[in-house]
Amino acid sequence: MELTLVNEELCESRLFRTTNQFKNLTGRDVADLLYLTSLATYLYYKDDKQNSYAIQYAKQTTLYGPYTLFRTHATDLYMLAYVVNDKFASKVKLNRNIESKSFLKTLSFNNRTHHQFFVKLKNGSMTDVQASPYLFRLESQLKIKDSRYKQWRRLLMDWEKLKYSQRQYVTTQILQEFRRKGRSSEMISPLTTMVKYKSYSVSDKYAKNPDKVSTARRIAGTTAGAVAGRYVGGKLAQRTGANVDKYKKAGTGIGAIAGYWASGRKRQK
Repeated sequence: MELTLVNEELCESRLFRTTNQFKNLTGRDVADLLYLTSLATYLYYKDDKQNSYAIQYAKQTTLYGPYTLFRTHATDLYMLAYVVNDKFASKVKLNRNIESKSFLKTLSFNNRTHHQFFVKLKNGSMTDVQASPYLFRLESQLKIKDSRYKQWRRLLMDWEKLKYSQRQYVTTQILQEFRRKGRSSEMISPLTTMVKYKSYSVSDKYAKNPDKVSTARRIAGTTAGAVAGRYVGGKLAQRTGANVDKYKKAGTGIGAIAGYWASGRKRQK
């Protein structure tokens, strides 16, 4: 009993500092903050200067398993996921507690899938190919209705293609939302640093994404396709009695296009 009491008091003290007090958050707020914290962590993962922070944060979050136990020294992300996962968590009192807990009961949050997502992130193996559909599903699981959140997620998936002003916009908007919903969140410090950037760059670790097709592979595929197309075009011209040079040129062009797109396909295992 003493251990339980100490554990609750210590965690309560910490959470009230780091999430602007759970008792001031509704169930809707907790779900929104869980989504925003997940999104922000992936943003750090893609950023060159914040990549190490994201990996360390993911390690700390996944340290205690898929959010099934109340943990004193867990991250904000863990505790938010714990409250959503354990919908009857008596250790945490929310604003309009009965109504908030009723709302949380309607969510279909999959704690193990979320935990596995951050296990991959901490290992540096998470990619947009995996992250994009998962974050989309997470929106549905948490009943995210705010169109801004969905816009930020789409822009984050195109982070490498965005202009400086667009990246600045996304970062600033997410920071402002954290200040509105969770003023003392652990996410605010890295975001505050990022909005002061003079330029943004994608992490080298993330740039080694195995799902992104390299330029060399594209060139090789295009060249091979062009050679094959030229050969087939020449053979076809000989059989039909048509102009050989004309068919070779046509075959080269068609083959190059086919080779380019084929080089981007993932190999079936």
